[in-house]
Amino acid sequence: MNNKLMQAAAWRFAALCVACAAASAWAAPDEIIQFDGFDGCDAVQATLDTEGGTLRLCGAQLSVPPGTLSQPSLFGIERMAEPPPTPFDMELAGAAFRFTTNATSLANRVSVRVPRGDDRRGGLAVLDPHENVLVLIEACQTSPTGTQQFVNGLGTFAAIRYLGKLPENTLGLGDGTVTTTMSGTVREFDIDGPGRNFAVYQDLPDGSRQVLVNAMNELRDGEFDFVRMDLVANAATGSGELNQISVLGTASGSYIQGILGTASITFGDLSDGRVRAHVQATLMSGPASVPFEATMDVGVERFIFAPELSCPEGP
Repeated sequence: MNNKLMQAAAWRFAALCVACAAASAWAAPDEIIQFDGFDGCDAVQATLDTEGGTLRLCGAQLSVPPGTLSQPSLFGIERMAEPPPTPFDMELAGAAFRFTTNATSLANRVSVRVPRGDDRRGGLAVLDPHENVLVLIEACQTSPTGTQQFVNGLGTFAAIRYLGKLPENTLGLGDGTVTTTMSGTVREFDIDGPGRNFAVYQDLPDGSRQVLVNAMNELRDGEFDFVRMDLVANAATGSGELNQISVLGTASGSYIQGILGTASITFGDLSDGRVRAHVQATLMSGPASVPFEATMDVGVERFIFAPELSCPEGP
């Protein structure tokens, strides 16, 4: 499934995982659920009333807070014998579980937790029934043995993780140089130099790479120059596209290439994994148009940014 379909699937489930920054009527932390294997993992069901309750199955847990139900309702958890497909570049980190209820409405969010076998980078996924694929969503409480979220509706959930081991942060990732020219001023950036510098990529389903280059020069008296370029590069075709440019400097001001700006990118040799490219753009700063050029020759390393989590606070 391509990126647009994955994004659409994620949007369809935005209503299921309500904005975690909002306060919740019930958000007490669950205890850590130990990953205890799947032998004898038969489905469980229980009728819960207005007082709520908890169901557990082989490391999976469903917690319904008091006041969620207006009348007794049946809830269940079952392990999926054949789990749904995972997103691109990800794999299951534990069994998939289906959480069910015959309740017609839930007054509060309920907590679902699923087990996972290790603490590799990943998170919680929910099944998109339209595409029959798991979609990565935010997780609130995560431990090496489980991952959890508060949701407004039930479905099939699983812990998933990215293929291969990922660095914990961008420190020291990438190498090479970026040279920019803006308003006649030339700036040289060294990815290996001090500051918040990195050059990273994430694989895309079509074989190309999403590349992010972040370079900063620290100047005297607290001043600095900063450039950030977000682009797609495809070594097989020698082509790609530029998504965004951000330039920030205490002397030069701030410019962001977006809908109002124009940009083009020409790639050099990509066969060895390095990103060589020349960029020409017109950046917008209020009503002003600012010519911008950049040349880069950078080595990139694989890195995936973890989601910024903002989860409900306790009562």
